[in-house]
Amino acid sequence: MLTYLGLFRQRNFAFMTLADAISVLGDQIGWVALLWFAMVTTKHAGYLGLLGLAFGLPGVFLGAVVGNVLDRTSHKKVLVTANVLLGIVFMAIPLLYQVHALPMLVLFALVLVAGCLTPYTSVGWMVVIPNLVKEDELGPANSIVETIWNGASLLGPLLGGLLIARFGATVAVFADGVSFWGAALCVFVVKGSKQHFESRESEEPSQRNSFLHDTWEGVKTLYGLTPVLWITLGAVGFHLAYGQLEVSLPLFTHNELASSAVVLGSFWTTYFVGSLIGSAFSGLTLKGNRSGVIMAVMAMGWGLSFVPMLWVHSLWNTYISMALAGLLFGGYPPLARTTVQKLVPKEFMGRILGIRGSIIALGMPLGSFLGGAFGQWFPSSSVIGATGFAVVVLGLLLLSRRSFRTI
Repeated sequence: MLTYLGLFRQRNFAFMTLADAISVLGDQIGWVALLWFAMVTTKHAGYLGLLGLAFGLPGVFLGAVVGNVLDRTSHKKVLVTANVLLGIVFMAIPLLYQVHALPMLVLFALVLVAGCLTPYTSVGWMVVIPNLVKEDELGPANSIVETIWNGASLLGPLLGGLLIARFGATVAVFADGVSFWGAALCVFVVKGSKQHFESRESEEPSQRNSFLHDTWEGVKTLYGLTPVLWITLGAVGFHLAYGQLEVSLPLFTHNELASSAVVLGSFWTTYFVGSLIGSAFSGLTLKGNRSGVIMAVMAMGWGLSFVPMLWVHSLWNTYISMALAGLLFGGYPPLARTTVQKLVPKEFMGRILGIRGSIIALGMPLGSFLGGAFGQWFPSSSVIGATGFAVVVLGLLLLSRRSFRTI
């Protein structure tokens, strides 16, 4: 407990955590609103999947670029610039809609731009944290970040549903844009030594290797770190499942339960209440022993929570499934993140996390696309339940791999 309190007394860590929390809160409000806006205006499930694809697909191709930028450039400059630009993009969506200048093609283009900028923040947070705390503080630091993230995510869907019901989806999307500027301000006021934020920016041009050389070295290092590679491949599967859920749950709420955005927001709030408790509990109780086995069991727990939706399609069963999934899987992200940060050499951190980001990023948009596609042919409850069963199989596969099991 003293370690946790000590981390909050560190000014830089506190401001970076606050920036992440503000950004995540806005993201949850904005993404719920954006999907709801697209669903009620287009009345076409496929468009929801295409939006998810447009947002997530750039990360598949830009991870190596992002990693090299973070290894060569000031982390602070990258995070501030990316958040400011993301704020402009998301605030532009409702403003263009108000002046009737937001056809679907323009909306897709703006979401695509946001998808190109997001990897700079998502990878950037992970690269910065090991430079702000000591190695033995990485576990508690990641647990704090995950707990605060889940706390912000808890409020976000509920606030998003209430904002949509009271003011409309456009106001909620605009609030997302404002949150990015708030995050940029928090990062801007962070102070620290060059080693924290300047990375390799101070190197002479002659000392720097080419982009392709650096990327290839990162790929070889990742391949050689077998536990990190399996964590990465597992993350692809989990993001695939989660991307499907982000699209299938609104369809299930609207089409099968005939409920409003407030109910959808309450589902996500229930999920993140469970995640909040799960991540906080794991941070206080898990000490890194048999982490691989624990992570595999957490993954299977997430999948088993949704399997009953193959047969039971009631409101309360959905609340129970969301709560259990969040609770059982809540400790997985900080545990996996800490393991990766400890195993990856710091000089390769940006490149490997960027390459991992490219691989993992494939899961979310593909899952969103499949959720929208299958939602046109099958009941969304069946899609969610079948995905849960697939995640159980994935957890068993990870448990069968010795390099993962012995982490």
